[in-house]
Amino acid sequence: MRELDLLECEQLASDIREFLIGQVNISGGHLGANLGVVELTIALHRAFDSPNERIIFDIGHQAYTHKILTGRGAQFTTFRQRAGMSGFPSRAESPHDVLESSHSSTSPAWALGINLADKTRCAVVIGDGALTGGVAYEALNAIGVRRRPVTVVFNDNGRSYARTPSLLTLGEPQESSQVRENAEKFFTSLGFAYVGPVDGHDFGELEAAFKKAESIAGPVVVHTRTRKGLGWDKAEQDEVMRLHQVPGTVAVPSVPIDAPVPTAKDAWGASLSDLLCEMAENDERIHVITAAMPDLLCLLEFQRRFPERYHDVGISEQLAVSMAAGLAAQGARPVFAVFATFLTRGLDQVLNDVALHELPVTFIVDRGGVAGGDGASSHGIYDVGLLRMVPGLEIYAPSTPGQLEQILRTAVGRDKGPVALRYAKWKPLDDAGTPVASDTVLRRRGTDLCLLTHGAMVQTAMAAAAVLERDYSVSTTVREVVRLRPSVPEAFADAATHRAVITVEDLSEGSGLYPDLLAHLAESPGPHPATAQVTLPAAFLAWGVREDLLAESGVNTTGVVAKARTLLDLP
Repeated sequence: MRELDLLECEQLASDIREFLIGQVNISGGHLGANLGVVELTIALHRAFDSPNERIIFDIGHQAYTHKILTGRGAQFTTFRQRAGMSGFPSRAESPHDVLESSHSSTSPAWALGINLADKTRCAVVIGDGALTGGVAYEALNAIGVRRRPVTVVFNDNGRSYARTPSLLTLGEPQESSQVRENAEKFFTSLGFAYVGPVDGHDFGELEAAFKKAESIAGPVVVHTRTRKGLGWDKAEQDEVMRLHQVPGTVAVPSVPIDAPVPTAKDAWGASLSDLLCEMAENDERIHVITAAMPDLLCLLEFQRRFPERYHDVGISEQLAVSMAAGLAAQGARPVFAVFATFLTRGLDQVLNDVALHELPVTFIVDRGGVAGGDGASSHGIYDVGLLRMVPGLEIYAPSTPGQLEQILRTAVGRDKGPVALRYAKWKPLDDAGTPVASDTVLRRRGTDLCLLTHGAMVQTAMAAAAVLERDYSVSTTVREVVRLRPSVPEAFADAATHRAVITVEDLSEGSGLYPDLLAHLAESPGPHPATAQVTLPAAFLAWGVREDLLAESGVNTTGVVAKARTLLDLP
């Protein structure tokens, strides 16, 4: 690749862009994000001797061209499939990959650590909103203080998923002069040499910038301006997200009978949007906060109608939580909507800024459970286990829009104490016949076996109960536990009247209802029922279709029936 002239580089970029548009529209993935860094990635690989010198992609969804250049183009036929190629860098795939996480803002710290350990030359590709995260600024300060020879490539596209609020991004052309001055002053004040801004789609400018950076001793920022979605009209015309991610058309296994069918529009998000707007119309205390994900969390209508009470802080979950604490301390009722996997980034602030001060902050936790194709760092299976230790924090897992409404109205109306409301990216159940003002819902009454469950697993438990009744004459209770913290003793007391109890959850083992059940039984006089859990392993899950990942862990109808047969000693 280093032997190509600039015209040949341009042809290579065109070929890669055409390949990505065709392939990712089939497999699904982060298309808009990758179309914007094709030339930049080629130029980086010409300037740095990977893997001897490290190219670190912050938020690995920018690394598709990197995968192609490091010999993995043919593997895109298995892209984001079970046992196929990851949608993010993967050290198991290639020695060229360093940072695997789908989270953001940590690459400068990785580069600093790597360079301190063995003086390896490192290039950090950070952008797509990642330079709003606090840990990135902490690392920049540390790199500057230590004068380490780290090259920070600021991929400035003015966006994360949506437009990124930052005084360092160039934004519209008329703003460029002032923001360029801001950026240069900022980075040089931290001890970095500043090169740029350069056109991130112009090989001549990119190569000159990297040569200049290589000649400078100490840390350097190369400020590159790129356009997200470049080369595909549909992406460039998408003002909301530049088609940051596309769903793909790869056929998936037929949806099993126990699984609700997803809708084209996120039904949970649509319910949340309507509800928040209606509540805010009548209560000026309500503020909504997002960490760079207004579209995926269905907050665009709230943003349009209540701009003064809508706050997008970029990819800065710690800031979002602490800002919510400040709002609540002054009488506001903040609602922070966030994916389950990303809320864990602000755990310290949940504990010490919100819960310690008993502040009425509401957390809307989307994508709870198995997330699917984005891999280990994107699954929302750890939040309950981490949040359950926070004193005073109530955790709810609604399964219907009515439950969501009841819990949200109660949470926003309270005067103290935080509430977390979590749900999966899955179609909610029908409200018909479901009481909403209860911490538990008796879905089915039996005498032999009790299945304790919540959220997206309610329908799985119901389907398993039907099979057990039909094929094995097992009379089965299904109890939905809506309030996960504090635990509901009545639910466990009722469960203990059965011959056996199984908890059914799409959470990491040891983090949900089962420990509470065992604790209740330990403090209760015997005899006790036989117990078991159907849950995910206490491990990092790989990427793959949600149904496949659940099935592999036995967290489906078949798994529940098999567990019950073992527990009850059935043939």
